[in-house]
Amino acid sequence: MKRSVFLLVGWLAWLTLHADNVISLSSVRGAPDEEVTVSIALQNSDAVAAMQVSIPLDEQLSLVANSATLTNRAVNHQVTVGMNNGSLTVLVYSTSMSALNGTEGDVVSFRLKLGREPKDIALTPSKVLLTKSDGTAVAATSQSGSVSIRAAKAQYDSMEIDFGHVPIRSTYSRNLTVRNVGNEPLVITSLDFSDVNVFSSTTTLPLTIAAGASGQLNVTFAPTERGSIEKALRVVCNNTSKLNTIKLKADPFAVNELHIQNASGICDEEVTVHLTVNNMDAITGFQLEFALPEQLKYVDGSFALSERKANHTLMTTYKNGVLRAICYSSTNSAFSDNDGEIASFRVQLNGRDNIQLNVQKAVLTAQIKNVTTDVLSAKYGATISIQSPNISVNNHVNMGRVPVTEDCTTTLQVYNYGNAPLTISRTVVNNEALTIDEELPVVIAQWESRPLTLTYNSVEQKDFEALLQLYTNDPTNRLVNITVEGNRFAPNYVSVNAKDVLLQNNLSVEVCLDTYDDIGGMQFDVVMPTTRVGNKTFALYQPTTDDIELTTRAEGMTVSQRMIDANTVRYFCYFLNGSTIASGNGPVMTLTFEPQEKLVAGDYAINVQNISLGTSALTNKYAGAATVSDSFTVLDLLLGDVNGDGLRNVQDVVLLINKIVGNESEHFIEAAANMNGDKDINVQDVVILINLIVGN
Repeated sequence: MKRSVFLLVGWLAWLTLHADNVISLSSVRGAPDEEVTVSIALQNSDAVAAMQVSIPLDEQLSLVANSATLTNRAVNHQVTVGMNNGSLTVLVYSTSMSALNGTEGDVVSFRLKLGREPKDIALTPSKVLLTKSDGTAVAATSQSGSVSIRAAKAQYDSMEIDFGHVPIRSTYSRNLTVRNVGNEPLVITSLDFSDVNVFSSTTTLPLTIAAGASGQLNVTFAPTERGSIEKALRVVCNNTSKLNTIKLKADPFAVNELHIQNASGICDEEVTVHLTVNNMDAITGFQLEFALPEQLKYVDGSFALSERKANHTLMTTYKNGVLRAICYSSTNSAFSDNDGEIASFRVQLNGRDNIQLNVQKAVLTAQIKNVTTDVLSAKYGATISIQSPNISVNNHVNMGRVPVTEDCTTTLQVYNYGNAPLTISRTVVNNEALTIDEELPVVIAQWESRPLTLTYNSVEQKDFEALLQLYTNDPTNRLVNITVEGNRFAPNYVSVNAKDVLLQNNLSVEVCLDTYDDIGGMQFDVVMPTTRVGNKTFALYQPTTDDIELTTRAEGMTVSQRMIDANTVRYFCYFLNGSTIASGNGPVMTLTFEPQEKLVAGDYAINVQNISLGTSALTNKYAGAATVSDSFTVLDLLLGDVNGDGLRNVQDVVLLINKIVGNESEHFIEAAANMNGDKDINVQDVVILINLIVGN
């Protein structure tokens, strides 16, 4: 164990004594293409007779031939320097194996030729070998040096500036970014343009750009003539690179534009379409072709040149919706001025909303270097706004069932949801009985409405139908078809009148006719009120067998009756001699019904249904409801107690007399006043009531 420790300590001591042999390379700097001298120094504690150093060289460094030189530390030493596989090898030796003088300082130097790229390059030995006079190796370390190639280097964001397709007589500006990727300031002293007539710069020179920084170079283009151009810009600076020429491109053109101007108008009217040209060249003629949409119809002969014309000739054709126009000057005369209307034409509007109008083919001619050339640079379409009405109306009108005794009229509301007035210029009806009261033409403003009054003036009793046609200026509804229907009937009605009755008295039901036609016969069913006992239904009244009283309107009429169920009696009424009940209003008969034992006081109704009214032509002309009815009250009162106080006395006599002479009282009960049951209140009823009161 002790022996190992002694050996380790001895090895460390030897390293300390022999670690002072250091080879170091110098650091140098220079400009591109310059030669710099690199020195190799040796600090040594051992006697060194020979040394070998290998240094890999960057591609920007090259050895200058025969440039190696020994210093005065060499005694009778020689030096050999050479390149092998990209590495520089320096060999210092003595044939007599003499040791180098001294223990520190430069031993040898050589020159390197610098490249053009700015760069900091490390000189790091890849191999170091020191030898004593006896040929044994000496331990050594090395220290790197460096070579710095100092220069500015310009890097452009593009080597080409393309101004594109631009109009002449304007100025265009572009900026070129320059970055200094070198390690010295970049100084741009001038910008040399190959065509100073159209290219220039607003950049202030000289322009200095620090290492690692960027700058802007302005290039301004001011073309005066048409035609593609390719020129160059040379950036004069201290850039080591030769790539300082920027390509300049442009395709300048003369502005000669054709514009169709917007127009607007009302459907069915004419509007003028104006064509304008703003031109840099002297325009001598044009050729145009329009495919007109169906909403625009060319007005024949309306195409005309403006006041800008000279001695120009114009030819136009219009066929299958295509409008063509050719204009030329036999003397190549130009239109005057350089902006404004050059021609116009008229179109008739048909449709609604906005229509795009474009020119499919367009040529503008000018004399360019004595050659007739199409100089059109752009063409622009337009919007033709068509203001039109928009009709909205019900296409089916039902005038309903109207009696022939009344006027058959209705209103048809017509709406205009367009942005121009709606005109109804004409109406056609296929039924002469249907008319429109308004005077034509009917004009309805935009977003408004107006009623049309329809009158059907025939009194023929039947269903009717008519086709009403409206002729309008709505472009999509020139003809509007409207179906009008209805029914005309004779107002022949039946009504019944059932009077309030005392519990013990017969019920009188008055049958009335309100008719337009003469009635030759009638049939109806009377449904009497009922009550239910257990699971059986009983009629509260039954018809008398012979007590049917006819009025003078129905004089001579035969009336028969038969029960068709427990509470329904059917009546047949007719004339054997061909007479009729004349048209008019009022009662025709009174029916009498006897009370049944199950009848109690209360409110009841009697219904009449299955009604038929026949004319002399044996046609049912009844026009009323399927069932007609009337309500009545059955009173549990004393006969003669006309005020309902439960007594027969002089007060009842007074009320009865007042009733007869026309002095009505709200406390008068008519059912209790008919003392003799003859359905008429008169002096006989007064006499009977007085006799009852006095006991007779």
